[in-house]
Amino acid sequence: MVGRKLAGFPKEACIDWLLSGHHDALDVSGAAPSACEAPMTARFSPRCALITVFSTALLAACATGAYRRADTRPGVQVITAEQIARSGASTAWDVLKREAPTLTLRDTRGGRPGSAGRRGRSSIVLQDAPLVVLDGVRLTDFRALDGIPAATILTISIYNGIEGTTFYGTNAVSGVIVIKTKDGPEP
Repeated sequence: MVGRKLAGFPKEACIDWLLSGHHDALDVSGAAPSACEAPMTARFSPRCALITVFSTALLAACATGAYRRADTRPGVQVITAEQIARSGASTAWDVLKREAPTLTLRDTRGGRPGSAGRRGRSSIVLQDAPLVVLDGVRLTDFRALDGIPAATILTISIYNGIEGTTFYGTNAVSGVIVIKTKDGPEP
């Protein structure tokens, strides 16, 4: 199906083809929104279609052959090891301060972690600190983020309150910070 248009193919065939990665170019010029019977909206350019596959994978296929796949949910921000290296941060706390715009992180006068929360009000209770999970283990205090070297981190996923409570229960109403280290257990 290399170089073919989306229109006329069943939804399952299009999904399999897009996920396979065995394609050079995808011509979406003139493809109707009903092509592949999948929801499509122009997001990147008139010749580019955003196809939502289930609720977790987004594939953007362009006529130039470039495509992007994001395996994250809409309420989750993922910070990769490459982003961490580029940030120049030395600890997980520093990474979050530089790369997580959805969080409000404040230091004490001594430069230590002082408070953590999501931007805006996330809870009616007084404790607004997000839940922190390191390699599958819940940390009791977000201040421990200052002791995790940035060079050891593989990814940091930041879940909003809705996604957090879905996966981590009602104690995660202020969101969840999930840190996977390079030496941590395999999923």
